[in-house]
Parts: sequence; C-alpha cells; structure tokens
Amino acid sequence: MTDLSADERSLLQWLAEGTNGDGLSQYGECYGASLDSLIAKGLAQLEGVETERINPFIARGDGIMYRAVSLTEAGIKCAQESRE
Repeated sequence: MTDLSADERSLLQWLAEGTNGDGLSQYGECYGASLDSLIAKGLAQLEGVETERINPFIARGDGIMYRAVSLTEAGIKCAQESRE
C-alpha cells in the first residue's frame, strides 16, 4: 500500500465512502495539503472547471473553493486495501 500520513489516509477513506463504485466522490473537498498530496501521489483528481464562481458541483460564491473529487483506480485500490 502507498505510504500515507494519517490525514491523507483519513481523507482517502472519507472520499471513498462517498463514491458510487465509479470513484467519483459525492463529497466535495476544499483545497488543502492532504488533497494536494493525494493528487500528487496519483490517488485522487479534481473534476470540473477551476473557478470560484462557475462550479456546477458543490458550492458557488465568492471565495468558495470546493470542487468535485474523484479517486483514481490506484486511489480506489488503496482505499480498499487500507480497509482490510
């Protein structure tokens, strides 16, 4: 399994709980170090257009930086392995 910090593992599990089996999380996630790390490790990816105002996924408005997140195949596998 990929070496993850406790925060990264927690976020990965949280995102995995919200998927419908396709990797697309029903939860949005704001930008942060743990999400950036999961993306850099190839376990997650952001979805949609990068903008504060035009965000068809989670929230809209000034300063709101939420985006839909999906787990990659590697992220889904890592989340499953960490549950076992």
